[in-house]
Amino acid sequence: MTDRVELQAEVDAPRDLVYGLLATAEGLATWLDEADLEPRVGGLLRVRLRDAVAVGKVLSVGPPQHISFSWDWEAQPLGALTVVAFDAIDHGARTHVTFRHVGLPNPAQLELHDAMWRFWRERFVAACARLPRTMETTHP
Repeated sequence: MTDRVELQAEVDAPRDLVYGLLATAEGLATWLDEADLEPRVGGLLRVRLRDAVAVGKVLSVGPPQHISFSWDWEAQPLGALTVVAFDAIDHGARTHVTFRHVGLPNPAQLELHDAMWRFWRERFVAACARLPRTMETTHP
């Protein structure tokens, strides 16, 4: 039995911009319903996904590739330490993104979180489609 959900997405946008959707409060709020995030190790995370609120602390930050945080539900705690990690890898002009949620305590929670992350991944992909295709520079 596994304790993790792992999903991928390939998006047509530069990694630096994609990372902003994963590792800033403003970026997360473009594909989640609401987000507060202090993107530093130990920083607080609070996101709303429909009627549910998840809270946690940032565990690791490695711009422009990785961010991870602890994750628990405010109203119905999972009873186990779970971790959400996002990784963004350059793939030519595109970006490959991996979503991981590990430490899920039982098969029912695994199934629930798999369905949840599949839904939000599609919203993330749609947010990426609205990003500019190239990075603007301030020099010639």
